[in-house]
Amino acid sequence: VTLLKTLTMEKYSFECGRWLDINEDDNEIVRELPATGYRVTICTGNISGSGTDASVFLNVVGDFGDTGERLMITSKNNVNKFEKGNHDEFLIEAVSLGQVRRVRVGHDGRGGGCGWFLDKVMVREEGQPESLAVEFPCFRWLDRNEDDGQIVRELVPAGDGVRLFNVGYHIAIKTGNVNGASSDSKVFVKLYGEKGDTNKMILAVSDNDLRNYFETGRTDIFTIDTFDIGQVNRLLIGHTNEGLRAGWFLDSVQLLVPVHGKQYMFPSHRWLCKDEADGKVEVEIYPSEILDIEKLINYEVTVVTGDVRAGGTNANVFCQIYGDGGKTEVLTLKSRSNNFERGTMEIFKIEAQDVGKIYKMRIYHDGSGIGDGWFLETVDVKRLTMATVQVVVKKEETPKKDKKKDKKKKKKEEEEVEVVEQLQEVVETFTFPCSRWLAKDEEDGEVVVELLTEDNEDLEMNSYEVHVFTGTMWGAGTDANVFINIYGEIGDTGERRLRKSNNLNKFEKGQEDIFSVAAVDLGMLKKLRIRHDNQQAGAGWFLDRVEIVDNRDDTTYFFPCKRWLATDEDDGQLARELVPVDEAFMRKGDDDEDDSELIVFTNIPSWSAQPLLLHSPVSRYVIYADICSVSAVCL
Repeated sequence: VTLLKTLTMEKYSFECGRWLDINEDDNEIVRELPATGYRVTICTGNISGSGTDASVFLNVVGDFGDTGERLMITSKNNVNKFEKGNHDEFLIEAVSLGQVRRVRVGHDGRGGGCGWFLDKVMVREEGQPESLAVEFPCFRWLDRNEDDGQIVRELVPAGDGVRLFNVGYHIAIKTGNVNGASSDSKVFVKLYGEKGDTNKMILAVSDNDLRNYFETGRTDIFTIDTFDIGQVNRLLIGHTNEGLRAGWFLDSVQLLVPVHGKQYMFPSHRWLCKDEADGKVEVEIYPSEILDIEKLINYEVTVVTGDVRAGGTNANVFCQIYGDGGKTEVLTLKSRSNNFERGTMEIFKIEAQDVGKIYKMRIYHDGSGIGDGWFLETVDVKRLTMATVQVVVKKEETPKKDKKKDKKKKKKEEEEVEVVEQLQEVVETFTFPCSRWLAKDEEDGEVVVELLTEDNEDLEMNSYEVHVFTGTMWGAGTDANVFINIYGEIGDTGERRLRKSNNLNKFEKGQEDIFSVAAVDLGMLKKLRIRHDNQQAGAGWFLDRVEIVDNRDDTTYFFPCKRWLATDEDDGQLARELVPVDEAFMRKGDDDEDDSELIVFTNIPSWSAQPLLLHSPVSRYVIYADICSVSAVCL
């Protein structure tokens, strides 16, 4: 190939002398000239069903560009490639990319059993020793029915918390509501940002599990996990024009980037069809509006299930993370794989609020499924944080004053280096040991546990004795499930179901039920929230009061209520927030209940002895009044 630069008339010749044919030479149909060459080793996992017969492609990204997506056609060392436990070697011809930074690898999802478990990818320049290869760990499924369902992954070099460095771009694509708007073609998208742009990426697996994508009037949601491209300024979207009904009417695209705290609105409202409008099947669109949303950060949560008999669970698992800057929402730990099996380790990437330095977490399951008991070994939480690190750099050379004297020197001066401090993004890891059952029929019967970090020195575990007093009036008891959340100076217990009482039948009229709640010490208690789920017939409940004993310092807190939690009583609320009062106030309330009261009204108009019903927190009175006298009868 000869390249002519017309401005200077310089000629550049690129020698090839090879076939570009799937049936000749090395079966490649792409060549880059001049060829530097990269030796790529793709390691398939050694677990059941890990191999694939799908077409695998790979793109190597470096400082000076990328190779583009190359099909991995001919393995240098295996006839049947990408089989369980295989290490397949491929040669990619490409110009020098400088330092290799990323690898994008995936497959087309075709064929039966196309799911693939990829251990890692190793990349080195042709001719270099294996010791200089850059390793890109994966250890994940590329399978629509496993893990997060993605069949393309972008990998970064080996290190701690490798999943934290990619940014999740959540794309909601709305198909128009006009006749024939749906498409059977493959849709792709490319994002352009201030720090760079992505490749064209096929949207293969939706987050909302809609099997038939891009149907009329419907919104499909996809997640792209890739490097940080900064603020998005435009996107390219289109389709491959395949299938019987390839034409597509695109209404709009919404792009959500929680890690940046941004939401982009891209209106389209046009056809992408060879036979409609301008005949284009792809289009660049620009955001009409950029909104600020709550900014989140990436967490990597690693959960290890114990290797004990029946240690796994099929229940749904949740967690909540607490730090010195607040707490996250309740986070669901789930994927498309069969999670939390005996002796396994699962890694979840989660976007959540930045809580600062983490000091505790709560993890629990909902008890659903057969064999819901779970033996939890450990939990690790990783996040990125800015820290000062020491970096070795070369000292700046000082100007030489006497060049003649320097020439006479025979020995070369050794390069001087210095250590400087720089602010960099580093991975911070918090380890939470557990080694206990979360099961109704094991140990203490609890399915929720609070964990402190391994290196914690300031906080300690505590237990709270919760005394719940149901009122004495008719119909005061309930068979509904009751939940409580206790708040203190140092966080809260989270909502706990009051399950195991000292009484077989809980929350009956005039009854005191005692429960135990284990949690990280909350300090002085500030309030509590108590509610029920309104299940069962006659779920209405009259709660008299709650008393909580802090077993660490033997302090009792009194929370008066004396109100209904019922949809057909009082104000119809099923939840109450209660604050603690002094014990003397509680005793005064008890004394008032024992004494009858005379209520005297003055300046009462002539009611002709009509009854007046009054409510007070203590009792109910019916008042009969006429122009001359007032009498009160305590009920």
